[in-house]
Amino acid sequence: MSTSTAAAQTSAPVSRFPLRALLLLSFGVLVTVTAESLPAGLMPELSADLGVSSAQIGLLISVWALTVIVTSIPLTRATARFDRRLVIAVALAAFALANVATAFAPGYEFAFATRILAAIAHGAFWAVVMVYATALLSPAHLGRGLAIVTGGGTAATIIGLPLATLVAQGLGWRAAFVGLGAIALLLGAVVVLKMPPYLASTATHGERSSVFRDPSLPALAAFGIVAVLIATAQFASFTYIRPYLEVSASIEAGWAAGLLFVYGAAGLLGVVAAAVAADRYPRGSLLVVLIVLVTAFVALTVASRSLPTVIVALMVWGFALGAVFPLLQTILMRTSTPRTRNLAGAGIVVLFNLGIAAGPAIGAVVGGAESPTSITAASAVAILIAAGFALAGFGLGRRRDRRASAQ
Repeated sequence: MSTSTAAAQTSAPVSRFPLRALLLLSFGVLVTVTAESLPAGLMPELSADLGVSSAQIGLLISVWALTVIVTSIPLTRATARFDRRLVIAVALAAFALANVATAFAPGYEFAFATRILAAIAHGAFWAVVMVYATALLSPAHLGRGLAIVTGGGTAATIIGLPLATLVAQGLGWRAAFVGLGAIALLLGAVVVLKMPPYLASTATHGERSSVFRDPSLPALAAFGIVAVLIATAQFASFTYIRPYLEVSASIEAGWAAGLLFVYGAAGLLGVVAAAVAADRYPRGSLLVVLIVLVTAFVALTVASRSLPTVIVALMVWGFALGAVFPLLQTILMRTSTPRTRNLAGAGIVVLFNLGIAAGPAIGAVVGGAESPTSITAASAVAILIAAGFALAGFGLGRRRDRRASAQ
């Protein structure tokens, strides 16, 4: 493994587990993911106040994903020479200002523009945060540490979004955006004042060009396909979870909130399980979780009329989803070399957002609200294919390691 471009010039000591720093980064993840999904929770309020349709409010989420896809990798390259701590802080500050600007939007077009600005900051934050967290951790603690950071995304689903929705219902939707902006700005200040610096060694032009000949790339590409398939399957099925519960499972609408809370709580348990397993059995754990996810989608497809089965399958689905992202992040960071780590960190954000953008559209084509079980069946197939690519990635990684040992 080449070390010409890696190696941090300045980084935190890793002899102790940096729990406070990781919790701070996890809170940043919670805030940014909450803001990403917030228009979905505030759709009636936004639609009425801005005078547009629900579909146009939905575009505020779609344009976010597309912006992240387009800007994450270029921003990662542009900021490569800067202290990762400062990049995170500036991204959070820009994110804060964009959300406050959204709160003062006089109309839909202004809100649309500020969402693009917030998404750019979000992409810059996500492209760097895992690389920075990796620099804070010893190899023995990598899986547990990344699980804590990524757990903020799961917490956003069951804590951040419901809490922001409650604020909006009590004080108005604009107050929710102001609150998120204020929290993000405070987090940025704390990152600058309390977090250790991390400045990666800069690379020459020739070294930057050699990134695309790095031996870790084939395995990283395989895991990238895994990420796209997981995100596509997840958002294809979850977008139509309410029609599934009401049409396919014949569950009354009043049950939906409780079932989705159970689903989210199971996701937090999945994060905890990943934190325990990621450092000892990352590869085996990822494969087991993917097969468990396939099983959940199959159960939702073939036993939709059995309420106990649906409840258990939703819990299993949430658990597996909570575990899969920390495990995949851990494997990516361990598979990447110092030259490809930034690319891996930004690439996973881009690929996951590709799945976020594609999933709902594919779900509409496969079955839509009229046939949600067709979507869960397709999701099962997609996850099974993802497991195959994960196996291929493991094989390519082992071959790379054997070649490196022989040299």
